[in-house]
Amino acid sequence: MKINKYENFSKKELIDEITKLKKRKKFGLVWEDKKEKVIEDCKINFPILDEIKKKEIIKDQKLNHNIIIEGDNYHSLSVLNYTHSEKVDLIYIDPPYNTGKSKEFKFNDKWVDANDGYRHSKWLSFMNKRLVLAKNLLKKTGVIILSIDNNEFYNLKNLCDHIFKENNFVGSLIWRKKEGGGQTDDYFVTEHEYVLIYQKSNLFKWKDETILEDEKKFTKEDKFGKFVTVNLAKWGAGSRKEDRPTMHYSIKSPDGKRIFPIAPDGNDGRWRVGKKRMDYLNDNNLIYWSKNSENDWIAKEKIYFDADKKIKIKERSILYDVVGGTAEGTNELTEIFGKKDIFENPKPTSLIEFFLKHTTEPNAIILDFFAGSGSTGHAVLKYNSLDNGQRKFILCTNNEDNICDKVCYPRISKIINGYKSKKRNYKPFISNLKYFKTSFIPFSDNDKNKLLLTQRVTEMLCIK
Repeated sequence: MKINKYENFSKKELIDEITKLKKRKKFGLVWEDKKEKVIEDCKINFPILDEIKKKEIIKDQKLNHNIIIEGDNYHSLSVLNYTHSEKVDLIYIDPPYNTGKSKEFKFNDKWVDANDGYRHSKWLSFMNKRLVLAKNLLKKTGVIILSIDNNEFYNLKNLCDHIFKENNFVGSLIWRKKEGGGQTDDYFVTEHEYVLIYQKSNLFKWKDETILEDEKKFTKEDKFGKFVTVNLAKWGAGSRKEDRPTMHYSIKSPDGKRIFPIAPDGNDGRWRVGKKRMDYLNDNNLIYWSKNSENDWIAKEKIYFDADKKIKIKERSILYDVVGGTAEGTNELTEIFGKKDIFENPKPTSLIEFFLKHTTEPNAIILDFFAGSGSTGHAVLKYNSLDNGQRKFILCTNNEDNICDKVCYPRISKIINGYKSKKRNYKPFISNLKYFKTSFIPFSDNDKNKLLLTQRVTEMLCIK
């Protein structure tokens, strides 16, 4: 707004403008919010779902249904807020990255390119409206996982801090999406993308992989079994006497000498355990004594092998060779459809399976409202076959360039029914699928529209 326009404001208009300015954020992410036609439509129309029966797939009447919704994802999320409020365990999305390239991100039916001065504001407006709706769908134990690259990483992180709250930020992963190539990049070969993870609340639990202890590591043995030893004297940071004075005390060595802990730097040190715990170890023959090169006694704790004990394996924040890259995703589509260039840069199912493994139970509901080629649905069906799970997916996608008709739906259909490629036959992943399209009923309060609403919300009530 130009300054000289204030001259014609009434007193009330000036007060309103000052009040609005005072409410504006002083720190954080600020952008010029842009109106979006699909959202304005919802102010005069009620979004609903129409089932497309001819695309239904039923393989086992005892199983629940997976869902594909064709239409703008804002409309899909609006409907899901009625049918699936606080019912979703995992949301995974791979939104448009807003790279500025042609035909990559569309806003109000127009492609947004690098020359658009409001490029980032449009993207933030677009994402903000959808993430607010998506948050309502998550269970309190739920989690949302978002793929992104350098173009909007900073903005998306700030936006999610605002919507999901900064204290619910689980962390970010770096995913190595490709190797080789990239010689046309300006400065260095970009091989990675980012993954942001936000929990709905602190009730969410990341599921670490567990393995049984390796007996080969237990190289010492006595009458009680195989064991390893761990120094009882503290090492590293905080290992001096003054760091924990109460942990500096003497213990009796095998020859009756009183032994005090020594820090790595030669000063008075401290033990790792308190006096009560040390007495327990000593009374139960759990201290292993040895001597160093200077003939000084060294006290170590015995840790015995337990065949039933499971060890947690923490994942690393860099997914370097844990999952496949975009080439794997492309190969999966080529194998399914028998030709290349079906979809640009599809996510590999192994990446999404990684998220399913660490965040979901076998009966989870998974939502992807930027479903694209359908990688998330494919991954859910694959992962169910590994642990006999009954996870269900909801895929939301528009039909831009026939992506839903020609790629997403046919892909899921082939995975459920089984298919034959040039290399091999793929067995079916037995499941059920329902297919819906978004539609509208006018808000106008008349008997005709009330009757129409009653007749056409049947599918939504059945889903709920």
